[in-house]
Amino acid sequence: MASWPYPVIDCDGHLLESIPELADYLDQDLRQAVLKPARNREGLFPSIDGFHGPRLVSSGDDSGREYVTASEQRTGSGEDFLGFVSKAGLEQAVLFTSEGLSVGFIQSADYAVRVCRSYNDYVYDRYRRLNERLHPMALIPFQDPKAAVQELRRAVKELQLPGAMAPSTGLPLHLGHEFYWPIYQEASELDCVLGFHGGSALGVGMDTFSSFPAVGGMHHSLGLLAGLASLTGHGVMQRYPGLRVGFFEGGCAWLILLLDRLERNESVRGSTAHGGLYDHLADGRVLIGCEGNDGSLPYLMKRVGPAAFAWASDYPHEVDLVAARQMIQETVDSGELSAEEKRAVLGENARRFFRLPVLAAEPAGVR
Repeated sequence: MASWPYPVIDCDGHLLESIPELADYLDQDLRQAVLKPARNREGLFPSIDGFHGPRLVSSGDDSGREYVTASEQRTGSGEDFLGFVSKAGLEQAVLFTSEGLSVGFIQSADYAVRVCRSYNDYVYDRYRRLNERLHPMALIPFQDPKAAVQELRRAVKELQLPGAMAPSTGLPLHLGHEFYWPIYQEASELDCVLGFHGGSALGVGMDTFSSFPAVGGMHHSLGLLAGLASLTGHGVMQRYPGLRVGFFEGGCAWLILLLDRLERNESVRGSTAHGGLYDHLADGRVLIGCEGNDGSLPYLMKRVGPAAFAWASDYPHEVDLVAARQMIQETVDSGELSAEEKRAVLGENARRFFRLPVLAAEPAGVR
């Protein structure tokens, strides 16, 4: 168990769905289809893109170090993530989907409605109910805003989830489009979070790339940049003053590009293109997940204030237990961040943004 001088909350971990487990929560016809591969070649969710798949290395990371999981349980299960919380010295963790990152590509609205509802029942039962330290984000069908509003309300009020994820890529309309405004209104009124999460490399200008190193993690950043620009530029944040939106898995350096270009456009055109973005970053309505040891983070904290950034592990995707603890340690040891800034980015910003309680006792370890 690691011990840190500040409370640490993971604002973006990833549960790994077990499709056989999730099938127990599906309608009967979907359950039969998913559990009979001959009738269903794709799985429950669509493929995310042509890059995400098996890592073609024998073991460990690219340096040869063995990947260290947090428990002897199924990696990414509720029990495994509770082990991660304990062994990484975390207080709590917010969990995003893995399979469901492609939910925006579902073209049948009716299917999206059914899958999202079943997914939310599954994560409530297998993660949220397991321990008060685990906070899975819901999936809602943006394809049908009326149904999405109903499911968001159910997820927050009945399942006690902190809000819902929206994919940064995959949906047919830009994120600030008025088609989605009923969802933003409901989130504002519920005082819950909408988390826009990087996922697919499609639709961000890299569709013809054929090398994963060329895509890297940059495709996440591009999708998040466009999403925040859409929400602010189309007046969504001003229209719904209670709305809180997060942007995850793209680091934070992309924000510099957005701020610089919005300021340039404003000086040339005399418009308010930033849509109050500086205010939203300063007052915590916009949260950006980062690694804590990002080279751009100290600069950005000085530029927009410390309230907009929160530490994210990405466990168990590209980061294992060892790497997660190293990121936290480097943040704690940083000579460029003040104690107040370290406390904010490591835990307090996530606590405030997701409306998480203060939990003093350490979580029980999991073997």
